[in-house]
Amino acid sequence: MKLQEHLLAVVDPTEAGDSTLDIASDVVARGGKATVVVLVDQRVRDDLRRFADSEDLDMHTGQAIALDRLSDSYALRVGGDDTETIICDSTVSARDLLDVAAESRATSIVVPQRLTTRRNFRTLVSDAHVAVLVAPAA
Repeated sequence: MKLQEHLLAVVDPTEAGDSTLDIASDVVARGGKATVVVLVDQRVRDDLRRFADSEDLDMHTGQAIALDRLSDSYALRVGGDDTETIICDSTVSARDLLDVAAESRATSIVVPQRLTTRRNFRTLVSDAHVAVLVAPAA
C-alpha cells in the first residue's frame, strides 16, 4: 500500500495571502491530504469580538460562527473532501504541533515564515520525524 502524502499546514489568519494554504492546495491537487491548523492570537480574538458585537451576538456564539466560517473558507480554498481544520491558540508549542502531526499521520509540515522567529521553532525542526517546510511570506 502506497503512503498518501499528508500535509499539516499551519496558518496565521492575520497574514494576508497565506502561502501555506497554496502549498496545501497543491498537495490535495496531486492526490494528497491536508490538515489545516489555524493559530488564533489576540488580534484574531479582537476581530471575533468585533464580529460578535456587529451581529449583536454573545461572544461565544459570535466566535463559534466566525471560526466555523474561517474553517470552511480554508477547507474550500485547499480543496479535498476530507480537509480538516483545527483551531489552536497562537501560543501552541512546537511539541503540540508535533503531536497534531503525529495524530493526523502527516508526512510533512509547512509553517509560515513568520513563525521561524519563535524560539521553539528549532525544536519543531529537530524533533519532527517528517519534513518541515517554511512557506515564504506572501
